[in-house]
Amino acid sequence: MSFDLTGFVRKETKVKIGTKEFTFTELSIGDLAESRAELQKQRNVLNKERRKRLLEDAKAIGGIDCIELLKLTDSPMSAEEIEAAEETVSGVGYMAYLSLRQCHADISLDDAMQIVTPSNLVEITEAMIPEDEDAKKKRLAAEKNAEKQLAKLSQ
Repeated sequence: MSFDLTGFVRKETKVKIGTKEFTFTELSIGDLAESRAELQKQRNVLNKERRKRLLEDAKAIGGIDCIELLKLTDSPMSAEEIEAAEETVSGVGYMAYLSLRQCHADISLDDAMQIVTPSNLVEITEAMIPEDEDAKKKRLAAEKNAEKQLAKLSQ
């Protein structure tokens, strides 16, 4: 039996890019999990080739414990590695795809990668991962306080 999510609506933000308007939806935990699974899948593909090269090199050098060597490539991605990968161009593009597909079912990953540019990156990121109102108020208050402190120092 599945939980009824009728009435649950993700926050949507319309962003005009060029002559078209795109609707970005707030990313869910499920979207983030899907993004991380994709990152791990990409890493596994790379690791397959790395393992092959490492074993060949270890065999050629000799005296190297292959099991210990393979532990380096077979470990899951750390939280820091995931965060760094999500902040890459391809990571942000993939998250944009996950966000856009909610309202634009026919969009492809390649389309999403073309939509995100350096000039709209901040706006799109804020649309996908909106700041809650309390955090926004605190951040704005801190920024205002910092500006006052700088003004005092420059006098």
